[in-house]
Amino acid sequence: MIIWLYRFILFVLLFGMSALIYGGNALNPIFDKAVSGTALVGIVSLVIFYPQFPPLYKWVAWFLFLGVIGLVLESKYEYGQYVYSYFVIKRFAYCGLALMTYVIATRAGELKLEYAIYVIFAFYVINQLFLGQIFSYNLTSDTRTVTSNEALYLVIPCLYYLMIYLKDRRIVDLFKVLLTFGLIVFLLHRSVISAAIVGIAVVIGLSLVGKLSTGELPMGRTLATFTVLLLLLAPVMGMLPGNKVDAFLENIGGILDPKEDNTGSWRLEQSEYYLGLIPDKPMLGWRYEGYDKGEIMENEDFPTKGTIIHSQYIDMLYNYGAVGLSINLLIIFGTLLTIYHRNPTLTTEQTVLFGFIVSGLIYAVSYQLPVFFWGFVGVGMYYAFKSPEVPVITYNPPQHAQPGLSSRPAVLPKKPLSI
Repeated sequence: MIIWLYRFILFVLLFGMSALIYGGNALNPIFDKAVSGTALVGIVSLVIFYPQFPPLYKWVAWFLFLGVIGLVLESKYEYGQYVYSYFVIKRFAYCGLALMTYVIATRAGELKLEYAIYVIFAFYVINQLFLGQIFSYNLTSDTRTVTSNEALYLVIPCLYYLMIYLKDRRIVDLFKVLLTFGLIVFLLHRSVISAAIVGIAVVIGLSLVGKLSTGELPMGRTLATFTVLLLLLAPVMGMLPGNKVDAFLENIGGILDPKEDNTGSWRLEQSEYYLGLIPDKPMLGWRYEGYDKGEIMENEDFPTKGTIIHSQYIDMLYNYGAVGLSINLLIIFGTLLTIYHRNPTLTTEQTVLFGFIVSGLIYAVSYQLPVFFWGFVGVGMYYAFKSPEVPVITYNPPQHAQPGLSSRPAVLPKKPLSI
């Protein structure tokens, strides 16, 4: 019973922190309360689970907990109340969910990344097809039916199918890779497209340097299959209305030239403004003072206080300075280095999570990292310490002893032998 409780908590951390399971509604009030409440639970877990953290996460736990205490004391000193703005505290502590997820993952029993992929596609089918959201999509950025955070989930199955293709060399698995990547492109979130491309490049790079037991990418077969699919796709594209195709391709082109793109130029303008304020408070950021200033971009949907900065890096630097950003990056790079250096060759799960975490670094240039991302970082640390199963070699003694040999049965080792 206890193990199922941990599995439920793990499910909440990985999927309950996104709009995916709330009908794709990012404004769902339950979703907002779940995210805020989980951040508080994550702060408490820094103390409760501290003895079970790996050494790196223990250092991070100290930094995070002291940072939260500092924010509480600053609130009391400056505003006369311990929690002047929970908004400021929870945003600083989101990354701590990686630490809690690591401990929960160690207690949730056997984890298979394949199950997570089933969940991702199941909710996509429910939201897009059963709820009919996809039918309002017109291949333009203003009609998208999936937020960029939810689209980021698709990088996981894309990398997983790539690993299966490298392992088994089956064309059907390559089709799954291309179809999943095609869905990412179709959903028209350019930051996710860029993140997926980098994630794929990371997996291929790991195979080239010998970190994967699957071998290198079969270039001839891959290019031939890709060419055939492009030839088959051309007539389908020709059947679509020309104006929609042109608008779609124009939006994709915004990746290379954000200044000429509506949403890209908006984010660029916002980033340039906040980058100009960061040097005024470079170490600890603006914190509550920045919260009181509110968002500088004029929009009726924005609250009067608090910021909605798109870039994870600029958000951390503006609100929490170099210290806050360093804590975020310490968790991410520490997990990546642990996965890489603890394992001579990476398993499928380790490789997929490694590539996904790296893709998050690219995604963070344009958007804040979703809360569930930190959950997968924690799962990545779990897999970093999880050794692959070692086959057990059994010994069957001969029924009749040969002349001159002892007929005593061989003594088997208590532990499985390595091969």
